[in-house]
Amino acid sequence: MLTRLILNPFGVRQPIQQPLWCPVCGNKQVSYLPLPELYRENAHRYGYVNFGKGEMTSLATYTCSTCGASDRERLYALWIDQQIKNKFFSKGARAIHFAPEAALAKYLNRKHIFDYKTADLMMDTVDFKVDMMNMPFDDESFDFFICSHVLEHVDSDDQVIKELYRITKHTGCGILMAPIIVGLKKTVEDPSVKDEAGRWRLYGQNDHVRLYAHDDYVAKIRSHGFNVEELGESYFGEEIFRSLGLKRTSILYVVSK
Repeated sequence: MLTRLILNPFGVRQPIQQPLWCPVCGNKQVSYLPLPELYRENAHRYGYVNFGKGEMTSLATYTCSTCGASDRERLYALWIDQQIKNKFFSKGARAIHFAPEAALAKYLNRKHIFDYKTADLMMDTVDFKVDMMNMPFDDESFDFFICSHVLEHVDSDDQVIKELYRITKHTGCGILMAPIIVGLKKTVEDPSVKDEAGRWRLYGQNDHVRLYAHDDYVAKIRSHGFNVEELGESYFGEEIFRSLGLKRTSILYVVSK
């Protein structure tokens, strides 16, 4: 439960309990678990100076204790539910989920509205094994895609975004997310750094190859033709952010043609 203050009939502030809920598993009374301590320990060990400054990653309320969905997955599910309710997605809309998170994939399979497929280069359980820099799909194949925290791993994020634009239908859209650091002026990227210690120091994770600044990230996506919507707390509401355990700086990036 989260506690917030309201004014009682006598004008005195008193706490009320606001239930936590997870739109991925549907549990209305969940608890959230913190980000694994490994990340803090390695930030200290390798000198990563941006730990805790992620635009979205909530250190204290990172995963749902029931289904394991991360904070960002909870926000994706909330937005998708809203779009289904508003009849934005039609029955049978073709959707593809890259590097599918387990909890979110189960959620999407339960929806029975999408013609839902999964794709990844390394995972064996997906529908398509693909290199996102050179995808085997026809132009304008999909109505909707989810590409979450992939761009920081690939050799050419420009090529991946170009491919995502190519395979998205003219009326389609996608959730396109990556780790973004609040206050970072310029994206950090050094292809010469290939060792584990160096990547932990620069990017906060040993399998990342860049660390995004907000303005650079949005400009890069737009440079390949996408429109970008930035949906934050002012769009979803402060109480929703509290109940989902989201950081107040969290932004959902929705792209469209």
